[in-house]
Amino acid sequence: MQARIMVKIVVLTLWHASAWAQPSKATKPRKAIICLTYDDGLDTQLTTALPQLDSAGLKATFFLNAIAGSSPTEVIGEPPAAVVGWRAAAAHGHELANHTLFHPCPEKLGWTKTVAIETYTVPRILEEIRTQNALLALLDPARRARAFAYPCNNTLIGSVDYLPSVQRSGLVKFGRGGGDRTSIVTNFATLNPMQVPSWLVEPGTTLPELIAFAEKTKQAHGMGVYQFHGVGGQIFKVSSNVHREFLAYLKAHEAEYSVLTFSAAMAVVTQK
Repeated sequence: MQARIMVKIVVLTLWHASAWAQPSKATKPRKAIICLTYDDGLDTQLTTALPQLDSAGLKATFFLNAIAGSSPTEVIGEPPAAVVGWRAAAAHGHELANHTLFHPCPEKLGWTKTVAIETYTVPRILEEIRTQNALLALLDPARRARAFAYPCNNTLIGSVDYLPSVQRSGLVKFGRGGGDRTSIVTNFATLNPMQVPSWLVEPGTTLPELIAFAEKTKQAHGMGVYQFHGVGGQIFKVSSNVHREFLAYLKAHEAEYSVLTFSAAMAVVTQK
């Protein structure tokens, strides 16, 4: 009887030792995380991307700079179509995030001096972010904390990196930068929440290429952030059909992908 009890104790001890010896997977999400982000508040995002997202039942993040609207109304008291559209997007659960007021970029990329980043100071860029937050609050009053995307994926004012100043300011909670088709987050422990990489989707990107990035993210148990611009038109455009079919792919593979807004995804991975 004693021998039988001793055997059970040894077996249980070995089982517990084996269980504790398994590497922890707590730092990896159960499913790959996909973030669909769109920059610059372009008209085609309102007319094409948003209807396709809503049809697929997927939520996305839109990094907005100053909102012009393609067809501003001439009727006093009637808001421009863009204002109506972005307010509706926020009401439907999409995230409206900060992309500064005037989108300052390096002059070598074609920006005029009045809005070229070389003419800025750190206080000026922070004031733009603060002002844009106030405008976004009018469109999306329910959201208290904002995400931010660096215009042209650039964090330099001359030789000064303004990213640490943005981080210290407390104006925004998370920051998205740039990257390429290899920019998949796999190490959440070392991820800087103010400099999250993304793939700037190139013009003419095909459906297999969009899917390939998602599948690489899935294989890595990581997070993949897409950075779209024009959908069916405008800058860095991807085909509207390709975009629709990619959303259909993500929807059809819900068991493999968690498609989250940027801030929702960052809330998950920073908790881990």
